[in-house]
Amino acid sequence: MIKFKLSSITAITLALMLCTTVIAGQNLNPNKVTYPEYSAVHRNNFIFPDVGGFKVITCDLHTHTMFSDGLVWPTLRVSEAWTGGLDVLSITDHIEYRPYRNFTINDHNTSYEIAKPAAEKAGLILIRGTEITRTQRTIGHFNALFIKDANKIAVDDAKESIIEAKRQGGFVMWNHPGWAVDSTYIKEFQADLFKDGLIDGIEVFNNSEFYPRVLSWAVDMNLAIIATSDVHGNVESGTLRELGFERPLTLLLVKEKSEKGVREALDNRRTLAWFQNMIAAKEDIAKQFVDANIVARKVMADEKFSYVNITNNGSVPYKIEIGKSTYSLPKLSSIIVPISVNEGSVIKANFKNIFIYENKTLAHDLYFN
Repeated sequence: MIKFKLSSITAITLALMLCTTVIAGQNLNPNKVTYPEYSAVHRNNFIFPDVGGFKVITCDLHTHTMFSDGLVWPTLRVSEAWTGGLDVLSITDHIEYRPYRNFTINDHNTSYEIAKPAAEKAGLILIRGTEITRTQRTIGHFNALFIKDANKIAVDDAKESIIEAKRQGGFVMWNHPGWAVDSTYIKEFQADLFKDGLIDGIEVFNNSEFYPRVLSWAVDMNLAIIATSDVHGNVESGTLRELGFERPLTLLLVKEKSEKGVREALDNRRTLAWFQNMIAAKEDIAKQFVDANIVARKVMADEKFSYVNITNNGSVPYKIEIGKSTYSLPKLSSIIVPISVNEGSVIKANFKNIFIYENKTLAHDLYFN
């Protein structure tokens, strides 16, 4: 009998505990009120129509973690990238500069290996990479992407590091050419790399700096045009939204959404740098992008004007100069513009936020019917 009574008391106690737990979970406990979590759990998706039969994907090809001079764990980089709407991420920790090496036990591939499982779970394409970091004034910094083993790139001679990256099938880009120097120019070391065909891409925008002259180099030398965050701390997405910007990104026109597709697009220079609500791209790519994203349609006309609805079907906003007027066309929106009937069915537009060469913006006609 005693044993039976103890079992009954235990059952009642468990039932009361369960009941209390359920009630607390329903916020019926006046001593505990539950609010939404602070961490982001949803993804900010970008929308882009296909461009010339290619899909548009978003990339950040220059980021850092605590395994060089960054401040975060590699899986946080993946989480930021996914919630921020990225399709492709590369963690490019420095080979030469690792201020926390006394507190970590790792080699140069560690950040990638930690991040890879998280990227796979998130459906994010993670590109193995590293940054070759030498004196900025004379040699500069270079990202090596699509490499197989960053440890083998860690050699004393800077050019040999780049040659080893290329030996591994790497894609080499010159990082922030105008950072921490008085003027943006090609120095002897970079000129030698260009002569030997060892540079594939170049950053026209890095973190918060735009280099107009570098865009002209990219066009003249047929380099992939790149924009990156080069983030070391947290990506301040709240601040960016408050300012009305996205993090700096490279837009790729890909045949397929895969690592192979990313590499093919980079090799064929189908890139647009997107930063601070501006685009930098080669003229033909910029025109294709505009034609895919913007649709113009006449809604009515009178004796003097055709009234044209211009619709932006993508996530990049535009600043369009038409005649003496300048119009803002936000992402995924429409505006009505009066066009003189003398112009027929053509809108002679200049896209003031699309740069196609040093200090030159895109002039491109839009047609309506």
